[in-house]
Amino acid sequence: MEASGVTILTEAKVQSVEAAPVGAKVQVEVGGKVESFEAEKVLVAVGRRTDTEALGLDKVGIAHDRGRITVNDKMETNVPNIYAIGDCLGKVMLAHVASAQGEVAAENALGETAVYDGKTNPSCVYTDPEFAGVGLTEEKAKEEGIPYQVGKFPLMANGKALIMNGGEGMIKFIIGKEYGEVLGVHILGPRATDLIGECALAIGMEATVDEIYATIHAHPTVTEAVREAALAATKRAIHIPNK
Repeated sequence: MEASGVTILTEAKVQSVEAAPVGAKVQVEVGGKVESFEAEKVLVAVGRRTDTEALGLDKVGIAHDRGRITVNDKMETNVPNIYAIGDCLGKVMLAHVASAQGEVAAENALGETAVYDGKTNPSCVYTDPEFAGVGLTEEKAKEEGIPYQVGKFPLMANGKALIMNGGEGMIKFIIGKEYGEVLGVHILGPRATDLIGECALAIGMEATVDEIYATIHAHPTVTEAVREAALAATKRAIHIPNK
């Protein structure tokens, strides 16, 4: 975005928005100083919240936290035979999460035993280039005190990515230091939201990084870069220098 001329301000606080000849005038506090910007459009994205007021949760005794329904890993509420899934839980508000939770709830409602495990849930951003991540970030690994090491592979070194978007982006593996298990993978680049599926499977199967790079990946594809990033995590990358 910066390469396209977009200015990005972080740790900024919007003070006011008012009409202006061009469209809108926005007062923003940045670094203790208030700056003024004019724009044709203002996009307000302040997050989402649950909308369960009409359900009458308190009337039937369903436990909730300010409208966010409480469930266990079987998607059961505290009231027998009542299940809840998706956005009304106020947690991970993604369609594929709600779908997975729905399957768990349906199986349990029909007398089977199923539990929801969100560790393989990928987060996907459908921008250009795409971004996707699954598992732990470095910050989360540090917070949990897990010894780890990192492997990165720039997509400038991948032929298919060069064709698709000029090689913009990278793939990053976070693996356990002792056993090399896949803890997290983060991808910025073409088809990132498709590539993340392999990485989610690896985390779900508790695969080690050597099982990733022992798998032959087709050429020419962007999936080759997943293997290369796995190799880089153990300083065995083929198409970039190992540091």
